[in-house]
Amino acid sequence: MYCNNCGLKADPEDIFCSGCGNKIKKKSDTASSEHEIKAFKFATAAPGRSNYTIALLVSKISLFSLFSYYNRKIPANRRILKGIWIVALICILGTLLTAYSTFAIGSNESSDTNSPISNSPITNSQILHSISQDRIQTDKNIRRCEQIATEYASGHTYSKDDVYDCDNMAQDIWDMLKAKGINARIAVGNFKSAEDWRIANGTDTQKSSDDGHLGEIEVPGHTYTNMNVSNSKAIESFNHAWVLAEVSPGSWLAIECTGGYIVYSDENEKYYQGLTFSNPKNYRSFLSLYRDWKIKALDYETEKSYYNELVKPYDNASHSEQVVMRSGIEIAQRTLYEKEKAFLKTDSELNALLKYG
Repeated sequence: MYCNNCGLKADPEDIFCSGCGNKIKKKSDTASSEHEIKAFKFATAAPGRSNYTIALLVSKISLFSLFSYYNRKIPANRRILKGIWIVALICILGTLLTAYSTFAIGSNESSDTNSPISNSPITNSQILHSISQDRIQTDKNIRRCEQIATEYASGHTYSKDDVYDCDNMAQDIWDMLKAKGINARIAVGNFKSAEDWRIANGTDTQKSSDDGHLGEIEVPGHTYTNMNVSNSKAIESFNHAWVLAEVSPGSWLAIECTGGYIVYSDENEKYYQGLTFSNPKNYRSFLSLYRDWKIKALDYETEKSYYNELVKPYDNASHSEQVVMRSGIEIAQRTLYEKEKAFLKTDSELNALLKYG
């Protein structure tokens, strides 16, 4: 081969001309450079090529330049081994970059195609349809409540002499609502029946479902979660029972069982106050426990007063007198303990029933 500057003949392993010192450009270098230039132009000109291909191309050029630089100093027998290692490194680097590029592009495409927001957006029409369906079901339940109350009242007569009073009627209405799949609670409170209230106010015309307002209640009722003497007086004053029907989740409608009609919250808010019970069994248990609670509370208070009356003279008595009185004091103390234990048991049961309805 010859120097392309001065024309002096050079050996194949020479890198620089011995005559002029110019770098001898070999055919392999020229071919490799032309090949890399074409690859670079192809990568940059083709649409959609990623930056990973360009990075691969730059790494190849850098490694080739490094290889050419060290060829000046490395003996011929080690150049082949060095070249093999560099080519292997280039191949591994190229494979990793290509795999990462393919994975990244595939992930972006799959996330775009599988996005639930892009595939199934919730339209305004769907929201309006859901709201209208809920409203239809609520109106349907209100009509069922009216129908049940009217039909029941037409076949039953309210009596104030405890033969067939309001709480018996409320339990019947509750059972009829449950049979229709409507959740209901039995309520008790202190006010006159809706029949007397409507007549006194001259409002015997019922409101429509569009005009009336449904009410909210505390479920279970927490008004009297801790029983004491003052609460017992409030419960003792309860004089009316009715039914609350859950016509939609969290929205309740009062049913006056003695009159056979419904009462909205804006008509009489007292219907949405007081104690409520989830079923007739719990309501009957409340009545029984409350009667038992009153008896045991009275027994406990009476025994406690009797014991305190014995303790006063015992404390002021002499030692010999205390010896005589001690047996009576011990008997009264044991009796008081038993009365207290029975009262606390009933009190605990009653408070649990009031708490959980």
